[in-house]
Amino acid sequence: MPPLGYCTLEDVRRALRKSGLPGDVSQDQQIAVDAITAETDPLEKSLKRHWYEPGGIDEATEIEIPTEPKTRDDEHDISSHGGMVHGASERDRNRYRKNSDALLESSPRNDRRRRELRREPKREIRIAIGEYQDGYRNDRPAYTRIQLDRRDADAVNQLLVINSDGGYDDWAAADSGYEGGVGLENRGKDYWVRLNNGGVSELYIDAHALDDDIASLSNAVYIDWDYGHEGIPRAIRRAVALRAGAELTEEAALHVPDNARLYNVEAKADEMREKADDLLEEYR
Repeated sequence: MPPLGYCTLEDVRRALRKSGLPGDVSQDQQIAVDAITAETDPLEKSLKRHWYEPGGIDEATEIEIPTEPKTRDDEHDISSHGGMVHGASERDRNRYRKNSDALLESSPRNDRRRRELRREPKREIRIAIGEYQDGYRNDRPAYTRIQLDRRDADAVNQLLVINSDGGYDDWAAADSGYEGGVGLENRGKDYWVRLNNGGVSELYIDAHALDDDIASLSNAVYIDWDYGHEGIPRAIRRAVALRAGAELTEEAALHVPDNARLYNVEAKADEMREKADDLLEEYR
């Protein structure tokens, strides 16, 4: 199976010709293929994006163009407040009286109950949208937000969320009793994934849908999900081709004995990389 890449050998030939360099890479075809694949994976990691062409690209014979989204399985914490007033995470019934200042007012009864560590972990969760209210579950969700490690979320295959026993429930399972998905049409459900204009993907979880006594906020969410942008933009193809072409240019420069010519070839390689960086700037 040919290696994966975001451009073809023809793209590299065109990039070389436009830079005033020989465009025939047939004698070093494998070097060109290696250069393309070497640039593809780091580009995905640096931009946190994956592109694919469902129908492939006709001229791609030596390179396999990605034709479908990729899948990740990630672990996340549930965000908590940076700081809280002492006693703010206790249940209301454990306070001395309503609106009592736990730092200034105390009693044996108050201290005894505080030693019992009767607290509600959900009070510590940082809420991004809405307001958390004890016992309120109807139509006013309070979402906590988790930014995913790649852009362009496509589907949630499995969403394991910690429960009060320290185990995990799969909220994405058909029979789970939870609802959600990718896209704004799922807002208001137990969970949903938002994509902004740059493809940044954020998972929103309704704090009311969590167990009241969840075991931990750390390592609380495991998500198996698909991500990718349908269609490889021309700018991405050309940027990868320019970077691969720069590597070929430097390879050729090693065999050029003339110092003046060597300098010119290396300068061309630098120009190609600078142009590639300019093309990628809007995706950063």
